[in-house]
Amino acid sequence: MHDTLATQSPLFTALLFVTASLSGPAAIAETLTLGQAFAAAWERHPAARTAAARHHEFAARRDSAGSFLSGAPTATLSNRNDRLQRDAGQSEWEAGIALPLWLPGYQERTLALIEREQSTYTALVEQARWKLAGEVRESWWQAMLAGNERAVAEARGDAARHLANDVERRVRAGELPRMDAHQARAAEAAATAAIAEADGRAHRAERSFLALTGLPLLPAPSGMNEQRRQAPTTPHPQLAALEAAIATARARLDVAARNSRDLPEIMLGMRRERPVAEADWENSTIVGVRIPLATDARNSPRVAAANAELVEAEALLSYERQRVDAERDAAGRELQRADEALARAETRRTLASEVRREYARAFALGNIDLPQRLRVDADAFAAELAAARARLEAARAVSRYNQAIGVLP
Repeated sequence: MHDTLATQSPLFTALLFVTASLSGPAAIAETLTLGQAFAAAWERHPAARTAAARHHEFAARRDSAGSFLSGAPTATLSNRNDRLQRDAGQSEWEAGIALPLWLPGYQERTLALIEREQSTYTALVEQARWKLAGEVRESWWQAMLAGNERAVAEARGDAARHLANDVERRVRAGELPRMDAHQARAAEAAATAAIAEADGRAHRAERSFLALTGLPLLPAPSGMNEQRRQAPTTPHPQLAALEAAIATARARLDVAARNSRDLPEIMLGMRRERPVAEADWENSTIVGVRIPLATDARNSPRVAAANAELVEAEALLSYERQRVDAERDAAGRELQRADEALARAETRRTLASEVRREYARAFALGNIDLPQRLRVDADAFAAELAAARARLEAARAVSRYNQAIGVLP
């Protein structure tokens, strides 16, 4: 009977951890929600840190495209004389400024392209937030699953140690052969090795989560569970970014096809000249216009590149839409089946626990041998681990479903 109580204690410890990992206080750190952990991770993300600079960039481009001139003015100054030829004192100075102007429709199309590019950037930021949310969710549940395996391994190690001590006591009393003591210590050594392996995996998973979020400690599990959410009416972040990219590609193609020539310049200047050294200086005014012509050599590469970008974006949208639909369907099925798997795992755990208690009592009375006891113990711990994992998998299925439908924590 003493052996039975001693070996039940580690199982009870494991059960406490699994329960705590889902609803109870884990006493690891302060209670945070998954949304708060995600916010902490987003603050460290490069896209979040560069957002203000990128919006300032778009504002500057919009101000530049909205100005009266299409570009920076150009100042010119030149001199023409006959000093190297006949050296009669002929000289001519010419100073002017060239002002680039907009052609009709060019400025509106350029501004429209900038607005599209900014919309695409905003959609890409939301896409980055959604992807980061998926990383935080998966990292958290990987840490929980690994921690649960470590806890169950530790409980199994405690049970193996108690059993080995009990067997040695009975060997000394002459109730069991020496071979049973060796078998019990071998089982304890195997359990200890499993603890070391599980601890390594758990530590790696926990460090990955902390590195991703920047949190100093793992948050208490009680605040990290999610509730199933309804699909939002807004487009999925993955698809919204691609739709915005298509709109930008169309705007870029419109600019390439219709802004078909470089922008003209109006030139204003003054000329001061004298025909010979003894003549008086004469002044005159210069007014000119430079109008670049449209050529295929200039436009064809731009139109082809913009068209290729549009075709690629449209093809990518169709491809990603199928992936999003498939992931949403898979996550929904996984969510439905997770509850059923959990119920089956709980049934198996209950039955295995009852069998283990009966076999422990039978072993204490000497009705079964040690190999039978070890086999039943292994089955009981496997059932315990499967049930605990099923609870975590059910909670993770909710997170995966929310992620699949495009909901942020």
